[in-house]
Amino acid sequence: MAPTPPMAGSPSRSPTVTGDRLSSLPDTPLHTIMSFLPARQAVQTCVLSWRWRDLWCSMPCLNIDQREFDTAASPVRREDLERARDRFKKFVDRLLTLHSADTLDTLRFHATGYEFKVVDQWLRRSIKGSPVVVEISLSNHAIFHGLPHYGSSYCRLKRLRLVSVALGASLTQQICSDCPVLEDLELESCLLDSSEVASCTLKSLVIMDCAPYYDTNVVVVKAPALTSFHLSLTVVGLKWQGVLVNKMPSLVKASICFRTGSGTDECSIQKKPCKLLCSLTNARELELSGSVTLSLLQKRSDDFPTFYNLRTLLFDGCDSSDTFQILGCFLNNAPMLEKLTLQFCKLPEGSRKRTRTGTKKPIFFKCDKLTFHCPNLKLTEIKYREDDVQPLFGLLMGIWSSLRNTTIVLTKV
Repeated sequence: MAPTPPMAGSPSRSPTVTGDRLSSLPDTPLHTIMSFLPARQAVQTCVLSWRWRDLWCSMPCLNIDQREFDTAASPVRREDLERARDRFKKFVDRLLTLHSADTLDTLRFHATGYEFKVVDQWLRRSIKGSPVVVEISLSNHAIFHGLPHYGSSYCRLKRLRLVSVALGASLTQQICSDCPVLEDLELESCLLDSSEVASCTLKSLVIMDCAPYYDTNVVVVKAPALTSFHLSLTVVGLKWQGVLVNKMPSLVKASICFRTGSGTDECSIQKKPCKLLCSLTNARELELSGSVTLSLLQKRSDDFPTFYNLRTLLFDGCDSSDTFQILGCFLNNAPMLEKLTLQFCKLPEGSRKRTRTGTKKPIFFKCDKLTFHCPNLKLTEIKYREDDVQPLFGLLMGIWSSLRNTTIVLTKV
């Protein structure tokens, strides 16, 4: 049928642009576009044109996310959840059957509530593509699953992020032998049978909120090439017995956070010694947070290591009720320190005494106990809350003679 000519007197139409410029692009940029999509949406691009019909089958990025199939009904009914879970299972089975890329750049996988053998089979089929980046999240409400062994399939792996995954005793051997180029490892809310992490290639390591299989576990880190190290643990309540970290000569940034479990007597933390400071002496940036971190890191002033490279130091939410003695140790043993930040730290108990009229009376600390020698310190930033005004004033008066050459910035939050 011939096209109908425009009606007389109607404005002329702009010329139609023929051809699909997006589909005319080569596969590589199109795959890059698809890599930003979850797997279900990536597959749905097949309806855009004939050019896109099978394009998803060769995309080098798989982002499999069960949350795409979660029901939007409110309140959520059990039968709706079961149907959504069944649709997701059928989709993943079909996806992994038809996906034919020789190698993978990235594998992201999020699922919860499936039997171990189902998840294990999915992961095995996915990892066969020798991905460079693997991020597996099984949700903090899921049954723990182990990371499947697949030998040479990890030979290209550079980044590995695991959330709520149970890792067996062979974790260290697997990282050393199966992952020869691994540089970035992140373990979050994982269950650790072997709490030793050993690798000669690791540059960045994050261990956050992980739990041990046994009460006697000690976190052991042997990674001499690390440049970035983040450790955050609940040390009482999860029965961690200590932390052992080997020398890290290339370390640039480190952050340490220790907390106690709910209802735990913080005094018991002293029974769990932690010798970390000597392993962190090469860091340029150091962040210490958590209510019991300073207690665990406490060392005698005559045994305190020297931080020759340290430029920035942050205390966040730390218990400084020891009249800031450990702060003095840091300042006296960090000759290149340029910036100090104290953020919502617990002040000494004596700072909150009241006068007979009921008003808070500032406590002026003895200068001989708070003598700091930090010649390069240029900026001291103190973040505080309203209730800390007068205790903070007492603190500043006590340390003013030691910090008179630095700019002090007070920020009320």
